[in-house]
Amino acid sequence: MPLHVLLACHNRRALTVRAITTFARAAKAAGADADFTVFDDGSTDGTAEALAALDLPVVRIVGDGSAFWSRSMAEAEAYVLHACDDDGYVVWLNDDVELDGDFLEVALAAAKSVPAAILVGAMRDPGTGQLSYSGHRSGGIHPLKLVPVEPNGTLQSIDTFNGNLVLVPMRIARELGGIDGLLSHFGADTDYGFRAGERGFKVLLLPRFVGSCAQNPVRPPGAVMDDWRAFVGVKGGGNYNTLRRILQKTHPNTWSVYIAVTYSLWWARRLANLRRSVLVRSRRR
Repeated sequence: MPLHVLLACHNRRALTVRAITTFARAAKAAGADADFTVFDDGSTDGTAEALAALDLPVVRIVGDGSAFWSRSMAEAEAYVLHACDDDGYVVWLNDDVELDGDFLEVALAAAKSVPAAILVGAMRDPGTGQLSYSGHRSGGIHPLKLVPVEPNGTLQSIDTFNGNLVLVPMRIARELGGIDGLLSHFGADTDYGFRAGERGFKVLLLPRFVGSCAQNPVRPPGAVMDDWRAFVGVKGGGNYNTLRRILQKTHPNTWSVYIAVTYSLWWARRLANLRRSVLVRSRRR
């Protein structure tokens, strides 16, 4: 079973090498063929030399530092779909994931039992052991209100996912038309899961955790307009381009309403927090 592993990286040489070598060892132990396509988005920390030194089938695609995660993964996947003509799997792998020793046994057992499904691996926080990244189910009226799903020992149906470790059958990857590289830093995984469900493909959460990955640090509150610019920026959860592209696909007639609601809720929460802060300071005087 060929496994074509995609990674996006930028100046995280040690993590990138660890992720690749850990996966390669697990693939060798499982008797699976694995190759790696890395979109290196302008790294200057010796990533290129470290990848070249690996005695592994690694293809490095070079970016200029402007691609961010979604376009990096889209470019890597496009290369694989063009270069590889087989019935294996496209595997998404974040380079900051520390994979469990038996992660591939869990994934390949699921792939054998449900060969025509996208398989998603959940991650635990390395410090607390609590769920950090996983599959998601819709959790409210807003289309992007999502609830993370805990592994429970069985394969569970999910609506979409975080893309830390995902196995996509090559046939499904071709039919879905690839990762949307026009999204910003985030959102390509959420969009991909939604599109798969709309096309009738099963998206399943693996029964056990498959590794650890710390959640991205939460930006501490600052000046209101600085926080707003971060929220709607390339890496922000309120990036207009990303929200528009995802919502236009799922809700073509009402997408603008949901964006307005998203922004209104952000401002309502922020103003409420400001009001509470003012009240606390006034009571202390």
